[in-house]
Amino acid sequence: MKKIKIIFLLIMVVFLFGCSKDDTKIDVDLQKAILQEEDLTPKNGGKINISVVEFRTLNPLLNNEKSLDQALKLVYDSLFVVDENYNIKPKLVKDYTLSQDGMSLNINLKDNIRWHDGVGLTSQDVEFTINLLKTLDKSTYNPLLDNVSRVEVLSDTSFNIVFNNSYSFSLENFIFPILPKHRLAGLSTDDMKLYSNNLIGSGMYKIDKYEKRKYIDLVRNEDYYDKKPYIDKVRLVIVPDKEAEESMIISLETDICKIDKIISGEFPAKRFDINKYTGNEYEFVALNFDNQYIQDINFRKALLYSIDRKKILKDVYLDNGDVVEFPLNKKSKYYNKELKAVKYDADKAKKYLKNINLEEAQFRVVVNQENLERLKEAYLIKTSLSDVGIDVEVVELSGEDLTNAINNKDYDLALLGWTLPIVPDPRFNFNNSFTNYNDDNVNILIQKLISSNSESEKIQNYNELEKYVSNNVPFISLLVKDKNLVLNNKIKGKLDSNEFNVYNGFENIYVSE
Repeated sequence: MKKIKIIFLLIMVVFLFGCSKDDTKIDVDLQKAILQEEDLTPKNGGKINISVVEFRTLNPLLNNEKSLDQALKLVYDSLFVVDENYNIKPKLVKDYTLSQDGMSLNINLKDNIRWHDGVGLTSQDVEFTINLLKTLDKSTYNPLLDNVSRVEVLSDTSFNIVFNNSYSFSLENFIFPILPKHRLAGLSTDDMKLYSNNLIGSGMYKIDKYEKRKYIDLVRNEDYYDKKPYIDKVRLVIVPDKEAEESMIISLETDICKIDKIISGEFPAKRFDINKYTGNEYEFVALNFDNQYIQDINFRKALLYSIDRKKILKDVYLDNGDVVEFPLNKKSKYYNKELKAVKYDADKAKKYLKNINLEEAQFRVVVNQENLERLKEAYLIKTSLSDVGIDVEVVELSGEDLTNAINNKDYDLALLGWTLPIVPDPRFNFNNSFTNYNDDNVNILIQKLISSNSESEKIQNYNELEKYVSNNVPFISLLVKDKNLVLNNKIKGKLDSNEFNVYNGFENIYVSE
Protein backbone atom coordinates (compact mmCIF):
# COMPACT_ATOMS: atom_id res chain seq x y z
CA MET A 1 0.00 0.00 0.00
CA LYS A 2 1.32 3.48 -0.79
CA LYS A 3 0.38 6.72 0.84
CA ILE A 4 0.83 9.68 -1.51
CA LYS A 5 2.16 12.99 -0.17
CA ILE A 6 1.51 15.87 -2.61
CA ILE A 7 3.61 19.02 -2.69
CA PHE A 8 0.91 21.67 -2.94
CA LEU A 9 2.55 24.95 -1.86
CA LEU A 10 2.77 26.36 -5.39
CA ILE A 11 -0.82 25.41 -6.08
CA MET A 12 -1.91 27.31 -2.97
CA VAL A 13 0.05 30.38 -4.14
CA VAL A 14 -1.98 30.42 -7.37
CA PHE A 15 -5.21 29.90 -5.44
CA LEU A 16 -4.55 32.68 -2.92
CA PHE A 17 -3.00 35.35 -5.14
CA GLY A 18 -4.43 34.60 -8.55
CA CYS A 19 -2.58 34.89 -11.89
CA SER A 20 0.34 37.27 -12.41
CA LYS A 21 3.15 38.03 -14.82
CA ASP A 22 5.02 35.18 -13.15
CA ASP A 23 2.42 32.66 -14.35
CA THR A 24 4.82 31.12 -16.83
CA LYS A 25 7.47 30.58 -14.15
CA ILE A 26 4.86 29.07 -11.80
CA ASP A 27 3.74 26.70 -14.55
CA VAL A 28 7.31 25.55 -15.02
CA ASP A 29 7.73 25.08 -11.27
CA LEU A 30 4.50 23.13 -11.09
CA GLN A 31 5.71 20.86 -13.84
CA LYS A 32 8.85 20.23 -11.80
CA ALA A 33 6.84 19.37 -8.67
CA ILE A 34 7.13 15.64 -8.05
CA LEU A 35 4.76 13.44 -6.17
CA GLN A 36 6.65 12.19 -3.15
CA GLU A 37 5.75 8.75 -1.93
CA GLU A 38 6.08 7.31 1.52
CA ASP A 39 6.40 3.60 0.93
CA LEU A 40 4.06 1.77 3.27
CA THR A 41 4.56 -1.62 1.69
CA PRO A 42 5.23 -4.11 4.53
CA LYS A 43 8.92 -4.93 4.71
CA ASN A 44 10.96 -7.48 6.59
CA GLY A 45 13.45 -6.45 9.22
CA GLY A 46 13.75 -4.05 12.10
CA LYS A 47 13.65 -4.35 15.86
CA ILE A 48 11.17 -3.13 18.48
CA ASN A 49 11.09 -3.10 22.27
CA ILE A 50 8.13 -4.00 24.45
CA SER A 51 8.04 -4.13 28.23
CA VAL A 52 7.13 -6.84 30.72
CA VAL A 53 6.81 -6.46 34.48
CA GLU A 54 9.25 -8.48 36.59
CA PHE A 55 8.27 -12.14 36.86
CA ARG A 56 9.22 -15.33 38.71
CA THR A 57 9.31 -17.88 35.91
CA LEU A 58 9.37 -18.06 32.12
CA ASN A 59 7.18 -21.17 32.16
CA PRO A 60 3.92 -19.95 30.56
CA LEU A 61 1.73 -22.31 32.61
CA LEU A 62 3.32 -21.36 35.94
CA ASN A 63 3.75 -17.64 35.27
CA ASN A 64 1.20 -15.31 36.90
CA GLU A 65 2.46 -11.97 35.54
CA LYS A 66 -0.05 -10.82 32.90
CA SER A 67 2.32 -8.67 30.82
CA LEU A 68 4.70 -11.63 30.43
CA ASP A 69 1.78 -13.93 29.64
CA GLN A 70 0.86 -11.57 26.77
CA ALA A 71 4.44 -11.44 25.46
CA LEU A 72 4.93 -15.22 25.67
CA LYS A 73 2.09 -15.65 23.17
CA LEU A 74 4.75 -14.62 20.62
CA VAL A 75 6.83 -17.64 21.70
CA TYR A 76 4.28 -20.38 22.51
CA ASP A 77 1.26 -21.31 20.40
CA SER A 78 -2.01 -22.84 21.59
CA LEU A 79 -4.58 -25.14 19.98
CA PHE A 80 -7.05 -22.26 19.58
CA VAL A 81 -6.79 -18.49 19.93
CA VAL A 82 -9.18 -15.61 20.63
CA ASP A 83 -9.64 -13.07 17.83
CA GLU A 84 -10.30 -9.33 18.12
CA ASN A 85 -14.04 -9.98 18.54
CA TYR A 86 -13.46 -12.53 21.31
CA ASN A 87 -14.46 -15.41 19.06
CA ILE A 88 -12.44 -18.65 18.98
CA LYS A 89 -10.41 -19.77 15.95
CA PRO A 90 -7.89 -22.60 15.31
CA LYS A 91 -4.14 -22.04 15.64
CA LEU A 92 -2.17 -25.30 15.91
CA VAL A 93 -5.33 -27.10 14.79
CA LYS A 94 -5.88 -28.05 11.13
CA ASP A 95 -9.42 -29.34 11.66
CA TYR A 96 -11.62 -30.63 14.46
CA THR A 97 -14.89 -32.47 15.04
CA LEU A 98 -17.06 -32.30 18.14
CA SER A 99 -19.03 -35.53 18.66
CA GLN A 100 -22.81 -35.37 18.37
CA ASP A 101 -23.27 -35.94 22.08
CA GLY A 102 -20.65 -33.27 22.88
CA MET A 103 -18.63 -35.74 24.96
CA SER A 104 -15.47 -35.80 22.85
CA LEU A 105 -13.47 -33.58 20.52
CA ASN A 106 -11.30 -34.96 17.73
CA ILE A 107 -8.42 -32.73 16.67
CA ASN A 108 -5.96 -32.99 13.79
CA LEU A 109 -2.86 -30.83 14.06
CA LYS A 110 -1.42 -28.79 11.20
CA ASP A 111 1.43 -30.37 9.29
CA ASN A 112 5.12 -29.68 9.86
CA ILE A 113 4.87 -27.79 13.15
CA ARG A 114 8.26 -27.78 14.85
CA TRP A 115 9.58 -26.71 18.19
CA HIS A 116 12.30 -24.07 18.10
CA ASP A 117 14.97 -26.78 18.49
CA GLY A 118 13.73 -28.54 15.34
CA VAL A 119 11.84 -31.40 17.01
CA GLY A 120 8.34 -31.99 15.62
CA LEU A 121 5.32 -30.94 17.71
CA THR A 122 2.99 -33.92 18.16
CA SER A 123 -0.18 -35.11 19.83
CA GLN A 124 2.01 -36.42 22.67
CA ASP A 125 3.01 -32.81 23.47
CA VAL A 126 -0.67 -31.85 23.72
CA GLU A 127 -1.40 -34.86 25.94
CA PHE A 128 1.61 -34.01 28.15
CA THR A 129 0.56 -30.34 28.47
CA ILE A 130 -3.03 -31.17 29.40
CA ASN A 131 -2.01 -33.79 31.95
CA LEU A 132 0.56 -31.39 33.42
CA LEU A 133 -1.84 -28.44 33.59
CA LYS A 134 -4.45 -30.51 35.41
CA THR A 135 -1.90 -30.92 38.25
CA LEU A 136 -1.00 -27.20 38.45
CA ASP A 137 -3.70 -25.92 40.82
CA LYS A 138 -2.19 -22.42 41.00
CA SER A 139 -1.91 -21.91 37.25
CA THR A 140 -4.26 -19.27 35.85
CA TYR A 141 -5.01 -21.71 33.02
CA ASN A 142 -5.87 -24.66 35.30
CA PRO A 143 -9.67 -23.98 35.53
CA LEU A 144 -9.95 -24.32 31.75
CA LEU A 145 -9.54 -28.08 32.10
CA ASP A 146 -12.21 -28.73 34.75
CA ASN A 147 -14.34 -30.58 32.20
CA VAL A 148 -11.52 -32.60 30.58
CA SER A 149 -11.43 -36.28 31.49
CA ARG A 150 -8.51 -37.52 29.36
CA VAL A 151 -6.64 -37.34 26.06
CA GLU A 152 -6.56 -40.28 23.67
CA VAL A 153 -3.62 -40.13 21.25
CA LEU A 154 -4.52 -41.63 17.84
CA SER A 155 -1.36 -40.67 15.93
CA ASP A 156 1.38 -38.05 16.00
CA THR A 157 -1.04 -35.50 14.57
CA SER A 158 -4.47 -36.75 15.70
CA PHE A 159 -6.05 -37.16 19.13
CA ASN A 160 -9.36 -37.16 21.00
CA ILE A 161 -10.15 -35.08 24.08
CA VAL A 162 -12.80 -36.78 26.23
CA PHE A 163 -15.00 -34.62 28.48
CA ASN A 164 -16.74 -35.28 31.77
CA ASN A 165 -19.90 -33.56 30.54
CA SER A 166 -21.32 -32.24 27.30
CA TYR A 167 -20.49 -28.51 27.14
CA SER A 168 -21.01 -26.20 24.18
CA PHE A 169 -18.07 -23.92 25.09
CA SER A 170 -15.49 -26.71 25.03
CA LEU A 171 -13.37 -25.18 22.25
CA GLU A 172 -13.02 -21.88 24.09
CA ASN A 173 -11.11 -23.64 26.87
CA PHE A 174 -8.15 -24.77 24.72
CA ILE A 175 -6.37 -21.42 24.61
CA PHE A 176 -3.46 -22.29 26.89
CA PRO A 177 0.10 -22.65 25.53
CA ILE A 178 1.30 -26.11 24.50
CA LEU A 179 4.67 -27.11 26.00
CA PRO A 180 7.37 -29.48 24.67
CA LYS A 181 7.25 -32.89 26.30
CA HIS A 182 10.83 -33.71 25.31
CA ARG A 183 12.07 -30.72 27.31
CA LEU A 184 9.91 -30.90 30.44
CA ALA A 185 8.80 -34.49 30.99
CA GLY A 186 10.06 -35.90 34.29
CA LEU A 187 10.99 -32.52 35.79
CA SER A 188 9.75 -31.41 39.20
CA THR A 189 7.59 -28.28 39.43
CA ASP A 190 10.57 -26.34 40.80
CA ASP A 191 12.75 -27.43 37.89
CA MET A 192 10.00 -26.48 35.46
CA LYS A 193 10.26 -22.91 36.77
CA LEU A 194 13.93 -22.57 35.82
CA TYR A 195 14.45 -20.28 32.84
CA SER A 196 16.90 -22.74 31.24
CA ASN A 197 14.06 -25.25 30.85
CA ASN A 198 11.71 -22.75 29.21
CA LEU A 199 13.50 -21.45 26.15
CA ILE A 200 11.77 -23.64 23.54
CA GLY A 201 8.34 -22.85 22.10
CA SER A 202 6.58 -23.29 18.76
CA GLY A 203 5.54 -19.69 18.08
CA MET A 204 6.58 -17.02 15.58
CA TYR A 205 9.54 -15.91 17.74
CA LYS A 206 12.38 -17.82 19.43
CA ILE A 207 14.03 -16.85 22.70
CA ASP A 208 17.57 -15.90 21.72
CA LYS A 209 18.97 -14.49 24.96
CA TYR A 210 17.81 -13.90 28.53
CA GLU A 211 19.48 -11.48 30.93
CA LYS A 212 17.85 -11.86 34.33
CA ARG A 213 15.95 -8.74 35.45
CA LYS A 214 17.10 -6.91 32.30
CA TYR A 215 15.69 -8.24 29.05
CA ILE A 216 14.68 -11.19 26.87
CA ASP A 217 15.69 -11.07 23.23
CA LEU A 218 13.42 -12.74 20.68
CA VAL A 219 14.30 -13.50 17.06
CA ARG A 220 11.98 -14.40 14.21
CA ASN A 221 11.32 -18.12 13.77
CA GLU A 222 12.27 -18.68 10.12
CA ASP A 223 10.76 -22.19 10.24
CA TYR A 224 7.36 -21.02 11.49
CA TYR A 225 4.48 -23.10 10.15
CA ASP A 226 2.10 -20.13 9.87
CA LYS A 227 2.47 -16.60 8.50
CA LYS A 228 5.88 -15.29 9.52
CA PRO A 229 6.17 -11.85 11.15
CA TYR A 230 7.89 -8.97 9.34
CA ILE A 231 9.84 -7.77 12.38
CA ASP A 232 13.20 -9.53 12.87
CA LYS A 233 13.82 -8.94 16.55
CA VAL A 234 11.81 -8.10 19.66
CA ARG A 235 13.36 -7.16 22.98
CA LEU A 236 11.25 -7.72 26.09
CA VAL A 237 12.51 -5.08 28.51
CA ILE A 238 11.96 -6.18 32.12
CA VAL A 239 10.63 -3.36 34.35
CA PRO A 240 9.61 -3.24 38.03
CA ASP A 241 5.95 -2.22 37.66
CA LYS A 242 3.13 -0.86 35.50
CA GLU A 243 4.18 2.75 36.10
CA ALA A 244 7.62 2.01 34.69
CA GLU A 245 5.99 0.47 31.60
CA GLU A 246 4.10 3.70 30.91
CA SER A 247 7.17 5.88 31.55
CA MET A 248 9.24 3.88 29.08
CA ILE A 249 6.78 4.21 26.22
CA ILE A 250 6.59 7.97 26.81
CA SER A 251 10.40 8.25 26.78
CA LEU A 252 10.55 6.11 23.58
CA GLU A 253 12.56 3.36 25.31
CA THR A 254 9.82 0.90 24.33
CA ASP A 255 7.54 0.90 21.33
CA ILE A 256 4.24 -0.74 22.39
CA CYS A 257 2.40 -0.46 25.71
CA LYS A 258 -1.11 -1.01 27.00
CA ILE A 259 -2.32 2.19 28.70
CA ASP A 260 -5.39 2.24 30.94
CA LYS A 261 -6.12 5.95 30.58
CA ILE A 262 -4.97 8.30 27.84
CA ILE A 263 -4.25 11.80 29.13
CA SER A 264 -4.68 14.54 26.52
CA GLY A 265 -1.35 15.59 25.01
CA GLU A 266 0.62 12.79 26.67
CA PHE A 267 1.10 10.91 23.39
CA PRO A 268 1.53 13.44 20.53
CA ALA A 269 0.40 12.19 17.11
CA LYS A 270 3.79 12.94 15.54
CA ARG A 271 5.33 10.20 17.69
CA PHE A 272 2.54 7.82 18.70
CA ASP A 273 -0.52 6.01 17.40
CA ILE A 274 -3.36 4.90 19.69
CA ASN A 275 -4.88 1.51 18.94
CA LYS A 276 -8.26 1.43 20.66
CA TYR A 277 -9.88 -1.96 21.13
CA THR A 278 -12.86 -3.44 22.97
CA GLY A 279 -11.84 -4.55 26.44
CA ASN A 280 -13.54 -6.90 28.87
CA GLU A 281 -14.47 -4.48 31.65
CA TYR A 282 -18.26 -4.41 31.98
CA GLU A 283 -20.22 -1.78 33.93
CA PHE A 284 -23.72 -2.49 35.24
CA VAL A 285 -26.30 -1.71 37.90
CA ALA A 286 -27.02 -4.61 40.25
CA LEU A 287 -30.57 -4.84 41.64
CA ASN A 288 -31.53 -6.24 45.04
CA PHE A 289 -34.58 -8.44 44.55
CA ASP A 290 -35.32 -8.44 48.27
CA ASN A 291 -36.82 -5.00 47.58
CA GLN A 292 -40.55 -5.33 46.77
CA TYR A 293 -40.43 -2.55 44.17
CA ILE A 294 -37.53 -4.16 42.30
CA GLN A 295 -39.51 -7.40 42.14
CA ASP A 296 -42.03 -5.51 39.97
CA ILE A 297 -41.05 -5.69 36.27
CA ASN A 298 -42.72 -2.30 35.71
CA PHE A 299 -40.35 -0.67 38.19
CA ARG A 300 -37.32 -2.36 36.63
CA LYS A 301 -38.40 -1.17 33.17
CA ALA A 302 -38.84 2.33 34.59
CA LEU A 303 -35.29 2.20 35.94
CA LEU A 304 -33.98 0.99 32.58
CA TYR A 305 -35.64 3.78 30.58
CA SER A 306 -34.65 6.41 33.18
CA ILE A 307 -30.91 5.84 32.87
CA ASP A 308 -29.26 7.68 29.99
CA ARG A 309 -26.52 5.20 29.18
CA LYS A 310 -25.27 7.16 26.17
CA LYS A 311 -24.79 10.20 28.38
CA ILE A 312 -22.85 8.08 30.89
CA LEU A 313 -20.66 6.77 28.07
CA LYS A 314 -20.05 10.27 26.74
CA ASP A 315 -19.69 12.28 29.97
CA VAL A 316 -17.94 9.71 32.15
CA TYR A 317 -15.99 7.56 29.67
CA LEU A 318 -15.55 10.13 26.86
CA ASP A 319 -17.18 7.70 24.39
CA ASN A 320 -14.50 5.09 25.01
CA GLY A 321 -16.72 2.03 24.99
CA ASP A 322 -19.98 0.49 23.79
CA VAL A 323 -23.43 0.59 25.37
CA VAL A 324 -24.55 -3.05 25.58
CA GLU A 325 -27.81 -4.86 26.37
CA PHE A 326 -26.05 -7.94 27.74
CA PRO A 327 -22.65 -8.61 29.38
CA LEU A 328 -20.89 -9.57 26.16
CA ASN A 329 -18.59 -8.01 23.59
CA LYS A 330 -20.86 -6.30 21.07
CA LYS A 331 -18.81 -7.67 18.15
CA SER A 332 -19.01 -11.27 19.34
CA LYS A 333 -20.87 -13.68 17.08
CA TYR A 334 -22.98 -14.52 20.14
CA TYR A 335 -24.18 -10.94 20.66
CA ASN A 336 -27.80 -10.62 19.54
CA LYS A 337 -27.58 -8.09 16.69
CA GLU A 338 -31.38 -7.98 16.46
CA LEU A 339 -31.76 -6.96 20.09
CA LYS A 340 -33.22 -3.48 20.10
CA ALA A 341 -31.10 -1.03 22.07
CA VAL A 342 -33.10 0.53 24.91
CA LYS A 343 -32.77 4.30 24.65
CA TYR A 344 -33.28 6.85 27.40
CA ASP A 345 -36.96 7.81 27.48
CA ALA A 346 -38.27 9.65 30.53
CA ASP A 347 -41.87 9.55 29.26
CA LYS A 348 -41.80 5.77 28.92
CA ALA A 349 -40.31 5.48 32.38
CA LYS A 350 -43.16 7.56 33.83
CA LYS A 351 -45.74 5.36 32.09
CA TYR A 352 -44.26 2.26 33.75
CA LEU A 353 -44.38 4.07 37.11
CA LYS A 354 -48.04 5.11 36.77
CA ASN A 355 -49.45 2.00 38.39
CA ILE A 356 -46.81 1.81 41.10
CA ASN A 357 -47.38 3.47 44.44
CA LEU A 358 -43.91 4.61 45.48
CA GLU A 359 -45.31 6.32 48.59
CA GLU A 360 -42.34 7.79 50.45
CA ALA A 361 -39.89 5.20 49.14
CA GLN A 362 -36.25 6.09 48.86
CA PHE A 363 -33.69 3.86 47.19
CA ARG A 364 -30.09 3.36 48.27
CA VAL A 365 -27.54 3.34 45.47
CA VAL A 366 -24.21 2.09 46.79
CA VAL A 367 -20.94 2.88 45.03
CA ASN A 368 -17.21 2.60 45.66
CA GLN A 369 -16.04 6.03 46.79
CA GLU A 370 -12.55 5.34 45.40
CA ASN A 371 -13.81 4.77 41.85
CA LEU A 372 -14.25 8.28 40.44
CA GLU A 373 -15.90 7.09 37.22
CA ARG A 374 -18.57 5.15 39.08
CA LEU A 375 -19.12 8.08 41.43
CA LYS A 376 -19.92 10.22 38.38
CA GLU A 377 -22.20 7.45 37.09
CA ALA A 378 -24.00 7.37 40.44
CA TYR A 379 -24.84 11.06 40.49
CA LEU A 380 -25.89 11.10 36.84
CA ILE A 381 -28.24 8.20 37.60
CA LYS A 382 -29.52 9.93 40.74
CA THR A 383 -30.42 13.02 38.67
CA SER A 384 -32.15 11.07 35.90
CA LEU A 385 -34.13 8.94 38.35
CA SER A 386 -35.18 12.05 40.27
CA ASP A 387 -36.48 13.52 37.01
CA VAL A 388 -39.04 10.70 36.72
CA GLY A 389 -40.01 10.75 40.40
CA ILE A 390 -37.73 8.10 41.91
CA ASP A 391 -36.02 9.32 45.06
CA VAL A 392 -32.44 8.08 45.32
CA GLU A 393 -29.75 8.39 47.96
CA VAL A 394 -26.19 7.80 46.79
CA VAL A 395 -24.18 6.02 49.48
CA GLU A 396 -20.42 6.23 48.99
CA LEU A 397 -18.58 3.30 50.56
CA SER A 398 -15.02 2.05 50.87
CA GLY A 399 -14.17 -1.05 48.85
CA GLU A 400 -14.45 -3.28 51.92
CA ASP A 401 -17.74 -1.75 53.05
CA LEU A 402 -19.15 -2.06 49.53
CA THR A 403 -18.29 -5.77 49.47
CA ASN A 404 -20.01 -6.22 52.83
CA ALA A 405 -23.09 -4.31 51.63
CA ILE A 406 -23.31 -6.54 48.53
CA ASN A 407 -22.86 -9.76 50.52
CA ASN A 408 -25.41 -8.67 53.15
CA LYS A 409 -27.83 -7.36 50.49
CA ASP A 410 -27.75 -3.96 52.23
CA TYR A 411 -28.57 -1.94 49.13
CA ASP A 412 -31.29 -1.37 46.53
CA LEU A 413 -29.11 -0.56 43.55
CA ALA A 414 -25.34 -1.03 43.30
CA LEU A 415 -22.98 0.40 40.71
CA LEU A 416 -20.54 -2.37 39.94
CA GLY A 417 -18.26 -3.77 37.30
CA TRP A 418 -16.81 -7.13 36.51
CA THR A 419 -14.24 -8.56 34.17
CA LEU A 420 -15.95 -10.60 31.49
CA PRO A 421 -14.41 -14.07 31.18
CA ILE A 422 -12.71 -15.12 27.94
CA VAL A 423 -15.01 -18.15 27.81
CA PRO A 424 -18.44 -16.49 27.27
CA ASP A 425 -20.35 -18.87 29.52
CA PRO A 426 -23.40 -16.83 30.69
CA ARG A 427 -23.63 -18.66 34.01
CA PHE A 428 -20.99 -16.24 35.22
CA ASN A 429 -23.59 -13.46 35.12
CA PHE A 430 -26.03 -15.20 37.45
CA ASN A 431 -24.02 -17.44 39.79
CA ASN A 432 -22.34 -14.80 41.93
CA SER A 433 -22.90 -12.58 44.95
CA PHE A 434 -23.94 -9.63 42.77
CA THR A 435 -27.46 -10.90 42.25
CA ASN A 436 -30.26 -12.66 44.13
CA TYR A 437 -32.42 -12.86 41.02
CA ASN A 438 -34.01 -16.28 40.63
CA ASP A 439 -35.81 -17.26 37.46
CA ASP A 440 -36.39 -20.84 36.36
CA ASN A 441 -36.75 -19.70 32.75
CA VAL A 442 -33.22 -18.26 32.81
CA ASN A 443 -31.89 -21.54 34.18
CA ILE A 444 -33.68 -23.49 31.45
CA LEU A 445 -32.38 -21.18 28.72
CA ILE A 446 -28.81 -21.39 30.04
CA GLN A 447 -28.94 -25.16 30.22
CA LYS A 448 -30.29 -25.24 26.67
CA LEU A 449 -27.39 -23.03 25.57
CA ILE A 450 -24.56 -24.94 27.22
CA SER A 451 -25.99 -28.20 25.83
CA SER A 452 -26.14 -26.94 22.22
CA ASN A 453 -24.93 -29.49 19.68
CA SER A 454 -23.84 -27.13 16.90
CA GLU A 455 -22.45 -23.62 16.50
CA SER A 456 -25.60 -22.36 14.77
CA GLU A 457 -27.74 -23.82 17.53
CA LYS A 458 -25.48 -22.23 20.16
CA ILE A 459 -25.81 -18.79 18.56
CA GLN A 460 -29.59 -19.18 18.33
CA ASN A 461 -29.87 -20.26 21.97
CA TYR A 462 -27.54 -17.48 23.15
CA ASN A 463 -29.68 -14.93 21.30
CA GLU A 464 -32.82 -16.35 22.89
CA LEU A 465 -31.29 -15.98 26.36
CA GLU A 466 -30.22 -12.40 25.65
CA LYS A 467 -33.70 -11.49 24.46
CA TYR A 468 -35.32 -12.95 27.58
CA VAL A 469 -32.88 -11.20 29.90
CA SER A 470 -33.38 -7.89 28.09
CA ASN A 471 -37.15 -8.18 28.53
CA ASN A 472 -36.98 -9.12 32.21
CA VAL A 473 -34.17 -6.82 33.44
CA PRO A 474 -32.44 -8.88 36.17
CA PHE A 475 -29.72 -6.20 36.12
CA ILE A 476 -29.14 -3.06 34.07
CA SER A 477 -26.31 -3.31 31.57
CA LEU A 478 -24.46 -0.06 31.02
CA LEU A 479 -21.40 -0.53 28.81
CA VAL A 480 -18.19 -2.37 27.99
CA LYS A 481 -15.14 -0.12 28.17
CA ASP A 482 -12.51 0.32 25.46
CA LYS A 483 -8.81 -0.22 26.14
CA ASN A 484 -5.81 1.49 24.58
CA LEU A 485 -2.58 0.24 23.11
CA VAL A 486 -0.02 2.97 22.44
CA LEU A 487 2.45 2.36 19.60
CA ASN A 488 5.49 4.30 18.47
CA ASN A 489 4.38 5.48 15.03
CA LYS A 490 7.43 3.96 13.38
CA ILE A 491 5.31 0.79 13.65
CA LYS A 492 2.93 0.39 10.71
CA GLY A 493 0.16 -2.08 10.06
CA LYS A 494 -2.58 -2.99 12.50
CA LEU A 495 -2.71 -5.12 15.62
CA ASP A 496 -6.03 -6.87 16.27
CA SER A 497 -5.73 -6.57 20.05
CA ASN A 498 -8.00 -8.06 22.68
CA GLU A 499 -7.64 -8.44 26.45
CA PHE A 500 -6.51 -12.03 26.12
CA ASN A 501 -3.74 -11.10 23.67
CA VAL A 502 -2.87 -7.45 23.05
CA TYR A 503 -0.32 -8.64 20.45
CA ASN A 504 -2.90 -10.53 18.40
CA GLY A 505 -2.03 -9.92 14.73
CA PHE A 506 1.65 -9.19 15.49
CA GLU A 507 2.59 -10.85 12.20
CA ASN A 508 0.87 -7.98 10.34
CA ILE A 509 2.91 -5.08 11.75
CA TYR A 510 6.31 -3.84 10.56
CA VAL A 511 8.84 -1.09 11.15
CA SER A 512 8.92 1.84 8.70
CA GLU A 513 12.45 3.01 9.53
